[in-house]
Amino acid sequence: MGLAVAALCASGAAAPSALAGSRIIQPLKAQASTGVGAGAWFFRDRVMARPVASAAAAQGAVLTLHYAVGGQTVEIALAPDFADIPQNRAAARSIVDFLGSRVHGAELGQLRVFIGTQAEVSLLCGGGVEVLGCYSATQHRMFVPDREPPGGPYTREYAMTHEYGHHIASLRSNAPWPALSTGAKNWASYEHVCAQTERHLLFPGDEGSHYAANPGEGFADTYAHLHYPNVPFQYAPIMAPTAGSFAALRRDVLQPWRGPRRVRLTGALSAAARVRSFTVRQSLDGSLSFALQGPPGSNYDLELLNRGRVVRRTAAPGSRDRLTVLACRESAPTATFVLRVVRRRGAGQFSVATAIPG
Repeated sequence: MGLAVAALCASGAAAPSALAGSRIIQPLKAQASTGVGAGAWFFRDRVMARPVASAAAAQGAVLTLHYAVGGQTVEIALAPDFADIPQNRAAARSIVDFLGSRVHGAELGQLRVFIGTQAEVSLLCGGGVEVLGCYSATQHRMFVPDREPPGGPYTREYAMTHEYGHHIASLRSNAPWPALSTGAKNWASYEHVCAQTERHLLFPGDEGSHYAANPGEGFADTYAHLHYPNVPFQYAPIMAPTAGSFAALRRDVLQPWRGPRRVRLTGALSAAARVRSFTVRQSLDGSLSFALQGPPGSNYDLELLNRGRVVRRTAAPGSRDRLTVLACRESAPTATFVLRVVRRRGAGQFSVATAIPG
């Protein structure tokens, strides 16, 4: 293995290559498409957990270009055999315009793109099974081929849109899980990725034998289907796009989840009122956290119930208890919990700081 592509892309000028002049990159059109037409019969890509590196990238200098689109700047790196061809600068510009036409947010300005031959892309993406592209989260870089694959509905434009879905996920949150593996918060919660993973129906981050049941791929392909609704969805049917999942994914793109909803609950306990209950509703999967503050000298505890059953309770001395649970909604849009503050000793006012995903 050789140098990382990221290091090679620091070059601002192209060096002569033995292959220069032999390749012209097919330009793209910045418009939506039905996705029906020429392309591969099967779509396969990869998400690379580590920086992409290969001896193939060290064959010559890489030309790095920067293009502005919608007030943001996208970096395009051309493989050595494309770098000295003037027409390929215009083709690179067309790819940036195309990506700018996709539904996007501020993450567009953090995108890097490497364009090479299909053989180069497959090698850079890990070799083995030929893939139409890949995405490196550590580099925020997608690797895409220079021209259309032969035959079928999965076009090069479709592959780029799918890879851009991975780019969006890499810059979104689904805490405490990685969005790149599970999808971003709204979509992953709508699809009940947490519960489906516990049932062994989905396999976050699996780019191998469970590739089709990887929700990270499901998220990226649902994003692609926003723009190409008529192509086949080849991933697990339980993730097949619907109006609801499209709406959730649009929220992830345009109104990203910024963290849990925080509310402070207050009340008082005494010998006459030993328990105070609060209803807690959860519409997004993730961690529910509660931090109790009671009066000096008291001993209050916390209990969290779901469907009348205690799922977690505290028994620490004093009234500074903390309770955290990882809550996965199973089917309903909203899960309902009851939080109880229970008096063991003492009396007086208390507060509970809560953090709920949504």
